[in-house]
Amino acid sequence: MSDIQIVIAVVLAAFLATSVSRSAPASPPKEAMTPYLTPQRAVQVGQGRTINLVCLGQGSPTVILSAGLGGWSVWWWAVQPTLAKRTRVCSWDRAGYGFSSPSPESQDIVHTTGDLERALNAAGVGGPYVMVGHSLGGFEALRFTDLHRQSVVGMVLVDPDIPDRPAVEERFAPQLATMWRADGAVRQLQECAAELRRGTLKRTDPQYERCTAAPAVLVPSLQAAIARLNADPERLLTQASTAKEHYTDSREVMNAQRHYGDMPMIVLTAGRDETSVLSSLQGMPGAGTPAELEQLRAQIRLFLRYGWGPAHDAYAALSTQGRNQLVPDSGHNEAAGTLRPASEVRMRERLRTVDNSLMTPLRSG
Repeated sequence: MSDIQIVIAVVLAAFLATSVSRSAPASPPKEAMTPYLTPQRAVQVGQGRTINLVCLGQGSPTVILSAGLGGWSVWWWAVQPTLAKRTRVCSWDRAGYGFSSPSPESQDIVHTTGDLERALNAAGVGGPYVMVGHSLGGFEALRFTDLHRQSVVGMVLVDPDIPDRPAVEERFAPQLATMWRADGAVRQLQECAAELRRGTLKRTDPQYERCTAAPAVLVPSLQAAIARLNADPERLLTQASTAKEHYTDSREVMNAQRHYGDMPMIVLTAGRDETSVLSSLQGMPGAGTPAELEQLRAQIRLFLRYGWGPAHDAYAALSTQGRNQLVPDSGHNEAAGTLRPASEVRMRERLRTVDNSLMTPLRSG
């Protein structure tokens, strides 16, 4: 199997992953979830810490899957097993997420990408690599590629976050920027960790469950396992650091000298990002009245049209063979899930379009 064929397979998997059906079953198939229900390979990365790797399949190049903010290996359950029929595919859990241990280090992409590097080296998972990153994971895919350009042969960015995002938001969507700054998620994690450390938060307290709860989208057994791990205050502080460093990462990833030659590269842009952003802001102050909501909608449209979209075009321009492909029926946070057959057909049709425009010139080379 050629490198180009692997990239095509990755693109197909990523397209399918972003086309999650809203009417999908509440629980994914048990067999698809099995690799993610327990630690698969806890790799020592120094200072008594481990990073959990989930590697499936065999072959080369190796596909590396990096999830978005708040996600970990299980977010790729609909992609990884299918892709692993073609080659080796490894997803991973950032420090403090999934089955990886907490970290005392600042969780910016310098440190998270460093954890990924050390985990792959310690596990003997060598290149060549195809890097795949969703949202925040796109920053890690870019940084890893910058550091290991000779080992990376392809890249897929799934609705990736954008460089210097705070400045872009302030320019096109100041109301949105204000709401993000006021988000209390980081503070809540820090307060929960402080209460757990003091021993003032008991299992019988309603706040205990709120502090340690895992995402409701997980299957019950995994949700319970993650909730137990979240009772560790150091883990909550690690998660808080990852969220806190999010905007710092958007500046850290800036690199005017970056270019990937003719490396196959596809950027996927979700077509329902406006709906995704509005959904994520539910319950936050600043959009309570109809007038505020309409103003917010208008600003989000400007941000997506003149900030998010052009940044994705700029990513694609990092390679002479790069393309930015719109996925109309997908939202930002739908990078994993159960697929609807009709959606799979549409995604395969779109893939053929991308295949013809991106891969044909390479095949003739």
